[in-house]
Amino acid sequence: MPYRVISATRLLFCALLLLPLSVSAGTVVRVATSMGEFQIELFDTAAPGTVANFLSYVNSGAYNGTVVHRLVPDFVIQGGWLTFNEAQQTFYDIAIGPTIQNEFSISNLRGTIAMAKVSGDPHSATSQWFINLGNNTELDSSNGGFTVFGRVMGAGMHTVDAIGALPPVTVINGLDTFPLINYTTGQLLSSHLVHLSMTRMGSTEGDPAVFDVSTAKLNAMVNAGELGMIRGEFALISETPNIVVKLDGASLFYLDQTVPGMATFDSSTGRLTIPELRIDGEVAYRNVRFLLTDAQHLVFTLEGAD
Repeated sequence: MPYRVISATRLLFCALLLLPLSVSAGTVVRVATSMGEFQIELFDTAAPGTVANFLSYVNSGAYNGTVVHRLVPDFVIQGGWLTFNEAQQTFYDIAIGPTIQNEFSISNLRGTIAMAKVSGDPHSATSQWFINLGNNTELDSSNGGFTVFGRVMGAGMHTVDAIGALPPVTVINGLDTFPLINYTTGQLLSSHLVHLSMTRMGSTEGDPAVFDVSTAKLNAMVNAGELGMIRGEFALISETPNIVVKLDGASLFYLDQTVPGMATFDSSTGRLTIPELRIDGEVAYRNVRFLLTDAQHLVFTLEGAD
């Protein structure tokens, strides 16, 4: 049965969306969905206004609990607009901020994320985004070009493709089909919809290993061989009798490629080696060596440094 959309009455998110924020290069956002997770690397330099707008929704939590409300097979999946109240059998649209200027410069190729907008108005994008399931280069010359502002990282397209392979079903009259999970007919359940939430993780840019004295945290890019390449934060938990750090699992995100000077982790020996550790912008130590002393809790103990 078709469902209706009711506009949100609270404007709290609108105020949050207008707050200034600092945007770093190569910002990574983790997207958790009903079908699995994937990561998006944002093109901060190529589309700074669009990235800032997108991150304002991410940072405020506006996207959390929204659903993928559009699926055109082999073309796009789209989100960033609706939430669903199962008890009321009603969709609600999220509060949105002002429209933004179009910043088209990158082609709408498979795996890229772009902003949706109103037909005939290049500068009408607000909260809705879409991910290209194919090479949709026709969008580059339509409506001023649809602004690509990021890309799905690594194997994340497996999750996106899984969403794109779901059955497309008409849920709201007048809208494109939704991707639904295990739905046949009758009442729509929340579990039938592809829900998502987003978390800003960090950046793919910057120095490979930095210790922040003010927070007592070590941020490092690590090449762990077969385990993959990651970036994460290590918190200083002890200074005596040994320097001990603990890797925060929630801070981890995967990288697509190696970076000169990144740390290495040898899973056979449990040794983490950091070629150069920077403090306050300067190389403070070289060849910093940590040993994994508690694998269950991801705790490392300093062995030495040059």
